Amino acid sequence: MAEPIDFFSYLQASPTPYLILAPDLTITDVNAAYEKTVKRPRHTLVGRNVFDVFPASPGDPDDNAVFLLQQSFQRVLTFRKPDVLTMHRYPIPVPVEQGLQFEERYWTALNTPLLDHHGNMVGICHHAMDMTEIHALKNTMRAARIVEQEVSQQDDSRSAAIRATVNVLDAERQLLRQLFEQTPSFTAFMRSPEHVFELVNPAFSELIGHRNVIGKMFKDAFPEFAHDDFIERLDAAYKSGEAYTTKSKRIVLNLENGAKREAFVDLVYQPITEIEGSVSGIFLQGNDVTEQKLAEDERNAALEESARLALVAQKITSAVTITDNKGIIEWVNPAFTTLTGYTAEEATGKPLVALLCGPDTSSQTVGVMENGIRSRTSFEVDVLHYQKSGQPFWQNIKADPVLDGDHSLRHFIAVQTDISEKKKSDDLIWQQANYDPLTSLPNRRLFRNRLDQEMRKAYRSGQQIGLLLIDLDRFKEANDLLGHDAGDVLLEEAARRICACVRDSDTVARLGGDEFTVIMTALDDEAHVERTAERITDALVQPYRLGSEVVYLSASTGITLYPEDATSLEALIRNADQAMYAAKNAGRNQFSYFTRSMQDRAHARIRLGGDLRSALDGGQLHVYYQPVIDLSTGRIAKAEALLRWRHPTLGPVEPSRFIPIAEELGMINQIGDWVFKEAASCSKRWSEDIGAPFQVSVNKSPIQFLSDGEAVDWLDHLRHLGLPGNSLTVEITEGLLLKASPQVTERLLHYRDAGIQVALDDFGTGYSSMSYLKKFDIDYLKIDQSFIRDMEVDRDNRAIAESIIAMAHKLGIKVIAEGIETNAQEALLRSAGCDYGQGYLFSQPLTSAEFEQLLSTRPRGSSASLH
Repeated sequence: MAEPIDFFSYLQASPTPYLILAPDLTITDVNAAYEKTVKRPRHTLVGRNVFDVFPASPGDPDDNAVFLLQQSFQRVLTFRKPDVLTMHRYPIPVPVEQGLQFEERYWTALNTPLLDHHGNMVGICHHAMDMTEIHALKNTMRAARIVEQEVSQQDDSRSAAIRATVNVLDAERQLLRQLFEQTPSFTAFMRSPEHVFELVNPAFSELIGHRNVIGKMFKDAFPEFAHDDFIERLDAAYKSGEAYTTKSKRIVLNLENGAKREAFVDLVYQPITEIEGSVSGIFLQGNDVTEQKLAEDERNAALEESARLALVAQKITSAVTITDNKGIIEWVNPAFTTLTGYTAEEATGKPLVALLCGPDTSSQTVGVMENGIRSRTSFEVDVLHYQKSGQPFWQNIKADPVLDGDHSLRHFIAVQTDISEKKKSDDLIWQQANYDPLTSLPNRRLFRNRLDQEMRKAYRSGQQIGLLLIDLDRFKEANDLLGHDAGDVLLEEAARRICACVRDSDTVARLGGDEFTVIMTALDDEAHVERTAERITDALVQPYRLGSEVVYLSASTGITLYPEDATSLEALIRNADQAMYAAKNAGRNQFSYFTRSMQDRAHARIRLGGDLRSALDGGQLHVYYQPVIDLSTGRIAKAEALLRWRHPTLGPVEPSRFIPIAEELGMINQIGDWVFKEAASCSKRWSEDIGAPFQVSVNKSPIQFLSDGEAVDWLDHLRHLGLPGNSLTVEITEGLLLKASPQVTERLLHYRDAGIQVALDDFGTGYSSMSYLKKFDIDYLKIDQSFIRDMEVDRDNRAIAESIIAMAHKLGIKVIAEGIETNAQEALLRSAGCDYGQGYLFSQPLTSAEFEQLLSTRPRGSSASLH
């Protein structure tokens, strides 16, 4: 790719003079040719205004030269187009011994706008061509023709030299003709004293509507100017030999089609002086400044309008802020200071959005304001703001862009109004319209709105919603007996109890009377709905104490699900209502599902819970044992006790299905104690058989840790059997550590003091902190089988397993890998330094008798399968 052109270096190397000006006409740079032309070094020019460096000549009437150049620069700045001055007489000061003297010069100047990549004016390039010599040649043309007549009488050598001079003069004359024709300024030559048009350029012809004026006197060519001062000016220039100027002169031209054209022009009446000093004609030069004049008039009108608006803005009571095109505050009125507490000095220079928005302003509102400024569009927002003193207030901000003629953004005007009182009133009206005044819960209106929103979100996410309709049983009797005031207290207490049974993300509403609803969102399983309904039923049946009175109520609850039962709001409410009446008809103080399938599942769950109560006494529960292998030696190191249920009619029931029921029914302590005693007995027997302590791991539910005195019972039982504490490992979950109460902490430390070891089960699937591992002296980490299952092909799972092993060893903790099923998995774990392994590769869970057989036949030092 070619290197980009260095235009600055190009200008410096150019033999043509160049001058670079800022928009305020300050000289920012010159090239070497310009320094040479004006005989001034660069350091005396840069940084100064061009007209301070090159002032008007004392002999220039009306500062005509300066005026024309100023007008040219102004046209470039206004219209952002190049502008040309042809044969412009502009004497320049030249340094001499006595100081400066003005040297008469003639120039043709091309002034070009300099724009940045956004189209903004950044300067003017002034390209000046010194035409002084050409102007002098013009005055010697007639003498040249005389010389040409004389050359025929001279010898050949002299004739050839003079002909060469004439050829040069002809070439210069041709150049002058081209400049005359091509200059955008309109020019005309008139022979005086009659002021007969001999020559006009295309720009002049364009100005006068292509009227044929050649050979005509000015007064005949333009009869519409008979009562104007054109003739007087032409005569004055002819008689005095001095140039005259006319600035922004209004003319009205009659066009051939009968129309009239109004224009404004700048004119120079330049006398043409012959060699002997007489004036032979007038060189009329000018520029059409109509657009400039209209723009100036428009600006003046705008300035007057701005002044009036500024006066209004100063006096009005609304706060007014004016910014630049980037949203930076330039001006505020006194009302702004009154409203915000910030003075004009403190506000000026700050971004509008940053100053008018508070810490509580939503990102959406900020985005509306920023986008409005960026896209040059109006915007209106309500913003909670803070005064300089810290006092909060609500303001309405309405902002509009102010555009220039080319539709570029010039300003933003923002009007701020204090709407704090209106907001309070609106909030009160909204509160009254959407909330129950007695319980402060959402009312029927807001309930329906929220249910509709939650149904839409559930539709997008594919999750379920549970809707509970709760009706207080026998409330009307209590209300009639005790009075409405007591009834209100009952309703407030019932609302409080219901709210205490649900999650923060759920919505509790009062539909009216003694009817309440609960919208349960983002359900993971249906059992959560049932548990919540049970908690609400139990909470509402508790006694209500009203002074010396004790009132007993209950509640009937209907349950329905979206989208399983219905997909419309009305149908969902209707289903919940029907389910609630079904609960009432069934005897009250209970809940009922709308769907038959959910009702069947609930009944099955209740039946399973009933069967579980008799499972222990009926000999249906069994403890199985799975060996834990020392991966370095291949020996059985210990065993994990696993609970199994063989239902007489259902067959094997998964622990994941019946353990939560045991926890909910409060049976987990009884079952857990039984498992512990079975495991302890086996540990004692196997220790005696092998002649060394044999450790058994027992899983312990978090609920078991909350039971008073249980740890002492376990330790007492171990002592009764004569077993040391290290014959038992208690396996817990990560969640227990994260929510460890003082009671849990005390229990774990008590185990540690007794020598009982603790294993953290399913490690890697929860959120354990490393600090917890040390705080509770965890002895073993059990890597969850989800990381082991795919570690042969999944590098991430392998990396996680290896990281857990390395981290645990750094903390002095042993590692057990669960779910090992292949030799490759065993090899990977052994190479990673894992201490123990457990899984179907070694053995499935076995009865105690089968496990005893395994211990007696297990080959020492081998890692072969134990099946």
